[in-house]
Amino acid sequence: MERGLAYLLLFLIFIGFSSCDSSEKSFARDEFSIEGQSEDEFEDGTYCANVTYHNPNTGTTSEYTLDVEVSNNQVIRINWSNGGWMDEDHFSPETLSDTGHCSFESDKGYEYTIQITGSGCGSSDASQIRNDIEEDEAKLKCPKCGRDKREFDEICDDCQDDIDDEEDNTCSNCGEYEIGCYGGLCSSCEAEEYGW
Repeated sequence: MERGLAYLLLFLIFIGFSSCDSSEKSFARDEFSIEGQSEDEFEDGTYCANVTYHNPNTGTTSEYTLDVEVSNNQVIRINWSNGGWMDEDHFSPETLSDTGHCSFESDKGYEYTIQITGSGCGSSDASQIRNDIEEDEAKLKCPKCGRDKREFDEICDDCQDDIDDEEDNTCSNCGEYEIGCYGGLCSSCEAEEYGW
């Protein structure tokens, strides 16, 4: 009898743990349930998402709350608040996981991570991300000629070469530019000084 009671007790404990485990799984699934999500896919529509932007060229990483558009369970467009957007012309759509997550790289090499948080945002950080991207891009453009430069250089290598060339070929006496004077005297000043 005691042995039967022990088996019954073990059986009840096992059942109790099993039901806790399944309720935890159910709770975890409900935790990621978002309006518009059926089974493991998201219906076509607009969703609010946390969007993480990373520019590997500058090391900038920022997170924003933006509206994203989903079609065929893929993010196909990120909307900015000024009416602009980034869409399939700038990145390859990625399939959303059952928790509403995906990552992709844009045509400019910027990395984006999307995490759907619910239905449309209402208000978002769309103008802020656009400004941040523009500032990031400006760090990589030469203010003198508009060509690409390294982030921490003031100007691009070509403009620096032009400045170095100009300094090297500027007469130390009169300030005129002459190729080959290398910071010394130009031919006119040499002729004047040496009486040629």
